[in-house]
Amino acid sequence: MLGLILAVLVCSIPADAVVTPLPGQGNQTGILFGVHPNAKTNETITAFIAEHGEIWWHESTYNHTHEYVYIVPANACEEQLVYLNKIRADEHGGEPSIGNIWIIGCDEALPLAAELTFPKIFAKYPALSNDGGVRSYVENQSPGRYEEVTTRPSRTQVYFINDTGVFTEYIVDLSGGEIVSTTYVSEENLTVGRAEAETQALSGRSPDARVENIVLKVYGGDRIVWEITVWAGQKTDVVQVPSDLAPGQSLRTTTPGFGAALAVLGAGMSFVLCRKRR
Repeated sequence: MLGLILAVLVCSIPADAVVTPLPGQGNQTGILFGVHPNAKTNETITAFIAEHGEIWWHESTYNHTHEYVYIVPANACEEQLVYLNKIRADEHGGEPSIGNIWIIGCDEALPLAAELTFPKIFAKYPALSNDGGVRSYVENQSPGRYEEVTTRPSRTQVYFINDTGVFTEYIVDLSGGEIVSTTYVSEENLTVGRAEAETQALSGRSPDARVENIVLKVYGGDRIVWEITVWAGQKTDVVQVPSDLAPGQSLRTTTPGFGAALAVLGAGMSFVLCRKRR
């Protein structure tokens, strides 16, 4: 039945008409550039297509304002390009639309967008979405939780915490909802690691005592402590275990407008293009 319908449609097309390919048919690069003309003027995207030749592409939802556009080599796919595109941008009118660009393995999942990982805190502080360091840490190191602490009126700190494997933390200092500074810290740079800090916090307590929560806090710009909540019996205690920076190590701190491309995730990655090769 489908074949009959297609045959009728093809036979009814005037001889001089321009045929629009069905999805998955025709020159996919030409179709991509027709639907998303900004891709045609982006050097990273055009270089990727030139390198890999024939492609296919598709779109996927990011949030209510943006979408992912996937560009995948049609043959011998080892890597794919994914970019973030503003849905309502007038690309044909020249309005910019392309955000982050990633090149990842074809069997590799794209990190979940920061706003989708922690929707409540990103909705509460829109400035978080505009900071490249925050987005990069959340989307690439996949912290499992965050803590929000009010330090004084109109001043807040948000701790994004990755406590799987090596303990790392991205601390955002906000004033009036705007970012004042950000600090990245890893237990690899400290003289006292997480395991040792927990051992100290539980020392001398009953056998049923356990760690309920742990976070790294920075005081005065250079004093670092493990703040550990310990449950013992019918009460909880908050224990602070000092930790110094290891020799030759320093905290990586940025302020808006300075060092925005802080390499918290290692060499070879930027916040505009994240390229990973297997």
